Amino acid sequence: MVATPPNLDREDSFLRVAGFGIIEVLVSLSLLAVISVAFVPLLINTVKNSAGNTTIATAAQIVNREIEGARAVHSPTATAPSCYDVTQYLQVTLATVIDPRGVVLVPRWDSAACPSTYPGVVRARVSVSRSGQSNPVAQAVTLIFVKSAT
Repeated sequence: MVATPPNLDREDSFLRVAGFGIIEVLVSLSLLAVISVAFVPLLINTVKNSAGNTTIATAAQIVNREIEGARAVHSPTATAPSCYDVTQYLQVTLATVIDPRGVVLVPRWDSAACPSTYPGVVRARVSVSRSGQSNPVAQAVTLIFVKSAT
């Protein structure tokens, strides 16, 4: 004779094995919360680095713009710049720039000396720093060809 299983209500047994219970849902939400909290510091560091990179990129663009401007300067009658033209350009006070984050950047040229023989080069250094700080965010040195003293 074959043993028969106890008589189980089919609907009751189906409800016991189908779907998620409240305990499983709470455990899943707890695990999701723990994993999310682990990623918060990573997201904060990413935002900080992105903001800093924006300022550095803006400062580098200012440096490049100023160097190109210094290389292109010359009097209307000359084809190449003279040392006088370049030094006059480098003495102009540059306007401050505000980057997309609202940081005020101050570009500045360091003084340059004329060469002893012509044609020659003028060594010029441009730097960009945050307003109120002395250490530069970006800087570059360039050599500008000059044909004559004046």
